[in-house]
Amino acid sequence: MSAAAPGPGRTGADLVVACLVAEGIEIVTGVPGTTVMDVIDGIAREPRIRFVATRHEQVAGFMADGASRAGAAPGTALVSRGPGAANLAIAVQNAYDESVPMLVLVGQVSGAIVERRAFEEMDVVATFRPMSKWAVEIHDVARIPELLQRAIRASVSGRPGPVVVSLPLDVLQHPVPDGVVAAPRWRPYPPAPAPDAVTEAARLLAGAERPVLLLGGGAVGDPGPYLALAERTGAAVVTTWMRQSLVPYKTPGYVGCLGYGAHEVTEQVVREADVLVAFGCRFSEFTTKRWTLVSDETALIHVDVDPEELGRVHPPRLALVADARLAAQALLDRAERTVGDAGRERLAGFRGCFEEATDLTADALAGDDPRGGVSGASGVRALQHVLDRPDTVLVQDAPSFVPWMQRHLRVPRARSVFGSAGGAMAWGLPAAMGIALARPRQRVVTVSGDGSFWMVAQDFETCVREGIPLVNLVMNNFAYGNTRDRQRAAHGERYLGVFYDNLDFAGFARSLGGYGARVETDDGLLPAVESALDQDRPAIIDVLQHPMYGLPPGLTPLPAR
Repeated sequence: MSAAAPGPGRTGADLVVACLVAEGIEIVTGVPGTTVMDVIDGIAREPRIRFVATRHEQVAGFMADGASRAGAAPGTALVSRGPGAANLAIAVQNAYDESVPMLVLVGQVSGAIVERRAFEEMDVVATFRPMSKWAVEIHDVARIPELLQRAIRASVSGRPGPVVVSLPLDVLQHPVPDGVVAAPRWRPYPPAPAPDAVTEAARLLAGAERPVLLLGGGAVGDPGPYLALAERTGAAVVTTWMRQSLVPYKTPGYVGCLGYGAHEVTEQVVREADVLVAFGCRFSEFTTKRWTLVSDETALIHVDVDPEELGRVHPPRLALVADARLAAQALLDRAERTVGDAGRERLAGFRGCFEEATDLTADALAGDDPRGGVSGASGVRALQHVLDRPDTVLVQDAPSFVPWMQRHLRVPRARSVFGSAGGAMAWGLPAAMGIALARPRQRVVTVSGDGSFWMVAQDFETCVREGIPLVNLVMNNFAYGNTRDRQRAAHGERYLGVFYDNLDFAGFARSLGGYGARVETDDGLLPAVESALDQDRPAIIDVLQHPMYGLPPGLTPLPAR
């Protein structure tokens, strides 16, 4: 009997699995543990769900995060009580910070022994409430469909985020009463903007001489309405930090991605805007250059599905509680064609400066010294080669190499680059695994620093075991690069705790049955990438860099605050 089908002898665990099937969840990641074995057994009897066992709960959480970003929302992770749940917390916090939908199922001790400090007992709800959209514990087997499916809807509705559902062992093992079944899947329609607000926003745009559209994480998806609105109104288009993949690089009005590593011309466009329309943007610290970028003279039109975000940082001239794409389409339907020759020339000038700044020419790289290792410019050229293939996706972790990509990578297709703005090291490899599972027809390439990669390297074995053919570029400078740069800039070059030794990552890959290559010179990197992409198995490319090499020329580390 399928675990999703009604019938005699069903348990709460079977009902949990039935609810997952009803909600369209096809992949569950996790680590087996005592309190979730009944759910895992139910999944084993359900052919519509694939369970991927990882070597650490943090990896399971980041995999669920990646699967959600790639379109398989909500990514789902299953872990056991106490230590298992605690290991997952970093992924939940990161998803909450970045508004990524995620379903977390946590096994819990039985209600009969709760509050006795039972083995690995933890107050799951109290632990996760501050870092989740909703945390709930289910105490009655008959309420599993109500509460579990409500949690799933909450995760993907409004401002998305992680939800945590605690499942006591006695509830999972309890028989299901007759007539209790999974509910049909449904989703609320996203909110459209108020007509009067659209009229006023269109009026402000019509009078603008230097309009700018700022696209944040809430604007993910089809960029068509935003780009059409920009063309009609003559607005420049910029994105928030780590969201350069929201629009293709060749979009005529696109002038870059804000945040750490942004080009001066990108910041100038925002600084000089007389009307700024922000779609799904939280005005975060890096995007706003620590809240100094948006002028008080700029008329801000702020669009967000979460009313709590409106005016949190900058008082808006106009605030619209609405889905970003619906608001853009409504504005497009109402906006006048206002751009004139002067506006076109001004925007073309900004675009020309942006193209010049992103070019990997000798002038742009004056002063760059890789000190004998592989250069950042060669790394970007290799990644550009990856992205120019129509079937590839790039995932960038949180290494000191990210500013190189931010400044020089030209993204040809929307939603072809994924990056985490939450700051969690070690996100890259697991997220790439989730993205690869959600997009099996595409090749996924991830770039990590050696510090980030080595935190989760054990799950390269999971890639081999599960047949996930990732290509992992490890920018290996034998250092925690971001911290090293801060010690160099702000602490008199007193280095402590930032340098270490690494094994041969290529040999490590081969020892687990994957493909491994070690690159020590610029001319060896692109052939190694091409060879790895030709494999049908996971690969690690160990890219050796000097321990003191890192940021692009002219870029300084951000000071601690």
